[in-house]
Amino acid sequence: MKAIQLAVATALIGISAFASGYRVETQIGKDKLGFISQLAIGSDDSICVLENNGKVSRFNGDGSLAGTIETEMENTTAIAVSRNGNIHVFSTQTEVKKVKSGARMREVHVPVGVEHGVFDASGKKLKSNKLDNLKSAKAAKILDGKLVVADLTARALVFHDLETGKETARIKKGLRLCCGIFDFCEAPDRTVAVSNLGAFKVQRYDLNGNIVMEFGQRGRGLDDFQGCCNPVSAAYLPGGTILTVEKDPTRIKVYDAAGKNAKQIEGVEELVKGCSFIPTAVDSKGNIYLAANTKGYIVKCVK
Repeated sequence: MKAIQLAVATALIGISAFASGYRVETQIGKDKLGFISQLAIGSDDSICVLENNGKVSRFNGDGSLAGTIETEMENTTAIAVSRNGNIHVFSTQTEVKKVKSGARMREVHVPVGVEHGVFDASGKKLKSNKLDNLKSAKAAKILDGKLVVADLTARALVFHDLETGKETARIKKGLRLCCGIFDFCEAPDRTVAVSNLGAFKVQRYDLNGNIVMEFGQRGRGLDDFQGCCNPVSAAYLPGGTILTVEKDPTRIKVYDAAGKNAKQIEGVEELVKGCSFIPTAVDSKGNIYLAANTKGYIVKCVK
C-alpha cells in the first residue's frame, strides 16, 4: 500500500510540475550578449535581441546565431519587426539637467525624444526619423499597420502612422506604472494588452483606448500577482491562453483565455534581482523566450 501511495504521490508531483504544458529547454546567447533591452520575433521566427548599446543579434530557434546588426544608435530601448522582415529600433534621447536634491545639486539624464531607425535583415539602414510627441520608448509593436510605442515618461501608449510617424491616438487613462517598466503585447481582435503592473492587472484595450477585458489582483495565490508591482510582461500564446511574467521572485504563468486557472511553468531560474524588467517574446509555434537582461542570455521554454 505504501508503495502504491508513493507512486501516486510521485505521479501527482510530475503532473503539477508540467501542468502549464511548458518546460525549460535551453539557454540562448550566453557569453554573446550584454545588457538586453527588449526581444522581438522576426517574420521567420528568429529571435531578435536588442542590447542597450545599439546591437541587434538574431538567433535561430535552435540557439545558433543568424547574424548581428550594429545600428550605431545609443541608449536603444525598444525593438519591433514588421511583416516584411524589417527591424525597427528605438533610441530614447536624453539631456543632462541639474536638479536639486536636498541641499545639493546633481545631474540627471532626462528623456526628451525618440529616434526611430529601420533596418533590413542584412543590417542596411533604410530610414531614420524622430517620432512625434514621444519622450521615451520602453516597448514597441507593429499592429494592424500602426506603430505602437510605450512612452514611460508620458505614461501613455502612443499609436503612429507607420509610414509618416505621425501620432494617431494614445491610451493614457488608468495606467499605473512603476519601477521604470512599461510593456504591452498584441492581443486578439485588434486589441493590445498592457502589463499594468502598478494596478496588478493585465488590461486589454481596443484601439480607441477602451478596456475590453482585464484580470488580476494583488495577492499571494497562484492566480494573483505578487510583490510590490507585477506583472512586468505578458503575451498571448497560440490558442488564446495568456502568458504572464513576474519579477522578484521570477514567476512565469499561463492563464486560460479568461485570465483564470493559472498554471506555473516550473524550472525557470531567478532571472533578475529586485524591480527589474524581464523582456519576453513568443514565436508562432508558441515557444517562449525570457531574457535575463543583466546576465545576458535568454531562457527558452517549449511545450
